[in-house]
Amino acid sequence: MSGNNRMVEKSKKAIKDALLELMYEKDFKQITVNELLKRANISRGTFYAHFSNLEDVRQQLINDLFAHADFLFGDYKAGEIGKDPYPIMLMAADMMMTSRDPAKRLFKFINVYDLGVNLKTWLTKYILSDEELVVKMGGEDSARIAARFIAGGVMHAYNMWIMDDFPVTAEFLAQTLSKILVGGLKAFEV
Repeated sequence: MSGNNRMVEKSKKAIKDALLELMYEKDFKQITVNELLKRANISRGTFYAHFSNLEDVRQQLINDLFAHADFLFGDYKAGEIGKDPYPIMLMAADMMMTSRDPAKRLFKFINVYDLGVNLKTWLTKYILSDEELVVKMGGEDSARIAARFIAGGVMHAYNMWIMDDFPVTAEFLAQTLSKILVGGLKAFEV
């Protein structure tokens, strides 16, 4: 990567990080470009060289999040995760844990902009993309119901955990979610 490309990426990252920080402090509609420029320590020209407006930055954050989800799940078929979801659940939890403060900002961002709905939709599509799994679930209609239920529950559990409502380790969270995904509530029968 050339020096110029590194500077461009560094500027974009500073802008996106600054917006996440500001969104943790206040509602998106209350944030101004001037505020963002000051927080990111960049010039107005640099901002407009990369983004059209604040909404453009917000959309890039959303795109980055979905690209990261594609990366995380890319090597796994949904049916494979269903057999042993622990590795992917732990990977997701570890990723959140290593950047806990940014993750908290990101989940506030998700909640504020209904991005959670979009993430659930993405996870649902991911599950439904495994045709063999859809057949095992009894067809597309029942698979869609199951996929939405799973996606909603998983996203909600991670959200509550990152916001400190579940003071447990990443390993414990991943193990518990894995048990539920593999065996449903029967996994907890004594």
